[in-house]
Amino acid sequence: MSAQSPPVDIEQLLEESRLTQLNVISLLAQAGHAYHNGNEQRAALLFGAALIAPKYAGASYLIQGALTVNDLRQKLQPV
Repeated sequence: MSAQSPPVDIEQLLEESRLTQLNVISLLAQAGHAYHNGNEQRAALLFGAALIAPKYAGASYLIQGALTVNDLRQKLQPV
């Protein structure tokens, strides 16, 4: 019994719900924006979240939420 899951097939991605598809597109757009702004670490995390989103939606939401909380924490810190 293997702990690895089979790779996600492109046809399976196309059959996913619209909400899942929208989540993946949103994560990829955010990753592209972060990369364009020079934040490669954030881009990599968001790209990774997009890759796991079809199978592990909760984990992708958790990553996205953690990044948002970190942004808010940084903006609210006194200078």
